[in-house]
Amino acid sequence: MAGRRPPGRQGLLLGLLVVVAAVHLVTCPYTKVEESFNLQAVHDLLYHWLDLDKYDHHEFPGVVPRTFLGPIVIAAFSSPAVYLLSLLEVSKFYSQLIVRGTLGLGVIAALWTLQQEVRRQFGATVATLFCWVTATQFHLMFYCTRTLPNVVALPVALAALTAWLRQRWACFLWLSALAAVVFRAELGLLLGLKLLLPLLGRKVPLGRALRHAVPAGAVCLGLTVAVDSYFWRYPVWPEGKVLWYNTVLNKSSNWGTSPFLWYFYSALPRALGSSLLFVPLGTVDRRARALLLPSLAFVLLYSLLPHKELRFIIYTLPVFNIAAARGCAYLLNNYRKSWLCKVGSLLVTAHLAVNAAYGATCLYVSHFNYPGGVAMQQLHTLVPPDTGVVVHIDAAAAQTGVSRFLETNPGWRYDKREDLQPGAAGMLAYTHLLLEAAPVPLALYGESHRVLARVAGIGGVRLNLTRLPPFDVDLQPKLVLLERVQGPS
Repeated sequence: MAGRRPPGRQGLLLGLLVVVAAVHLVTCPYTKVEESFNLQAVHDLLYHWLDLDKYDHHEFPGVVPRTFLGPIVIAAFSSPAVYLLSLLEVSKFYSQLIVRGTLGLGVIAALWTLQQEVRRQFGATVATLFCWVTATQFHLMFYCTRTLPNVVALPVALAALTAWLRQRWACFLWLSALAAVVFRAELGLLLGLKLLLPLLGRKVPLGRALRHAVPAGAVCLGLTVAVDSYFWRYPVWPEGKVLWYNTVLNKSSNWGTSPFLWYFYSALPRALGSSLLFVPLGTVDRRARALLLPSLAFVLLYSLLPHKELRFIIYTLPVFNIAAARGCAYLLNNYRKSWLCKVGSLLVTAHLAVNAAYGATCLYVSHFNYPGGVAMQQLHTLVPPDTGVVVHIDAAAAQTGVSRFLETNPGWRYDKREDLQPGAAGMLAYTHLLLEAAPVPLALYGESHRVLARVAGIGGVRLNLTRLPPFDVDLQPKLVLLERVQGPS
């Protein structure tokens, strides 16, 4: 009943999601370049407040502007814990974990609300299996604490999906406008496809939909333009810029392209794991079909864009998991009816173990993927804190884990400027260099610097059936930390 705490079993399921997300967070505490804007923005909001001159995005604006509304919300919820850590003089590195954990809790809260509606409409077995399927998969749990624009938008998208299931159309339209206008424009396509079903089924008159959609869009547009124009210091609608860049100009293709069906034969199988096998069985339920079809149509239409990444369709993964959970529940509920259902029931349990093993493997491999963050930690470990340090961080390091939260010594100066060539005279002004482990640049510092540390990163994964687990991780030198042995001439 409303207002009561979840029963014991539901509380354990919620704890399962939180613990699994926390394990992913702690195992891979650093971030990649795609996460940098939101993470740096949250840092600046927490530590610089309204001193906009110190904000990172003025020096490193990125290819397109991004909204500050997500970082503002994350900073607001994480600020009490971050303030407490600052009073205790705890390293800012732990503030980064707090910030990412706050985002993760937001995603899990939205997933949990969705689960409650699944429980109401599909039953307790489907809801329980939905939690287990989600917890044992790798990508959603891995991404839920990462400050990617898509993940920041995910709680709003999931809230809109829950409103759709509840047939609260006004709430659905306002949340859809917030998600699409402020955070990720492609959500307009996904949530628009979901709106088509009640429109075609005459559950929602077109006039009523427009009475909510138009003011919702106007309010959300006004909100993002007002807030973001203040922080960017020029009139801007960030998501409008992103939409123009990705679709009209199609410049996202500069970051690589994939075949049209890549989402279907690569992204979804990796994200869903063996749970994908149960999705078709779940569509025997008419309600699951109605839930799944708009998501399939979205993935199909979004495949028209040549540049593809799994995170672009992350909003659809919970929907596929609901369908998979419905398929699993069908087998479990009919366990006694035939030997096929008995075998299927065993496969339901086995597939969760397979998902967990695959997820653990992916997590183990992924934790080698952040040499920049590891190198920054080694810098602070190897160099005495009272030493006068001016460190230059090159692009390879900055893109693989370095963030402002790792600039933990207030007496040191950290510089990420990109206009200095390797070996240039200006590089001798730095006491330490954090740079890519490439032979040519390293040779330029052979006499002026000594190697403090070499940091390895993942170079590939090879199948090896002679050992358990049956693979080898190929670690290669990625970054080098250099210390100047002679002063600038």
